[in-house]
Amino acid sequence: MTVKEIILLAANEVGCGEKVQAYLAGGADGEAETLAFLRCFNLVESELALDYLPLTAEDEVASDTGAVAFSALSKPAVRVVKVTDEWGNEAPFKLYPDKLKTLPGKVKIEYTYTPTEKDLNGTPDDTRRTSIRLFAFGVAAEYCLATGAYEESTVWDKKYKEAIEATYRCSKARKIQSRRWA
Repeated sequence: MTVKEIILLAANEVGCGEKVQAYLAGGADGEAETLAFLRCFNLVESELALDYLPLTAEDEVASDTGAVAFSALSKPAVRVVKVTDEWGNEAPFKLYPDKLKTLPGKVKIEYTYTPTEKDLNGTPDDTRRTSIRLFAFGVAAEYCLATGAYEESTVWDKKYKEAIEATYRCSKARKIQSRRWA
């Protein structure tokens, strides 16, 4: 699944497929629509990652003092989930605006991150839990909203939210043990 495929599917859904297809094939017509769809894709991918289906990464870093700058991580961190030492034991940590303070030495930092902005040749960061249809519904909703087709945007947004709910249902469920009362 590529950004081009998602944009083309969303454009076909809202009736702009021919213009976008012509631009992607090398024509001059349809550039404005294609770039608008690309902006919408980047918005949808960020929204999914920040609000619904967080992207996680894990980096192993070493520090003599225990201070790890967020810029040393491979992706732009949003929330630190867990820090473990080199043997896999959880390590205490404290967050600061520009760094993380933990035990000195090697540590593994598990965190959620925000995706980087994609171009037409890119691929989404999360292709394991999301589908091309989910992205296309979100992009179509954003495009309709941006172009002033509010009623059509509402329809696509409803489909987008239903696709997100379906993704939640398919993901691994966490069970809470029932309480036993004496």
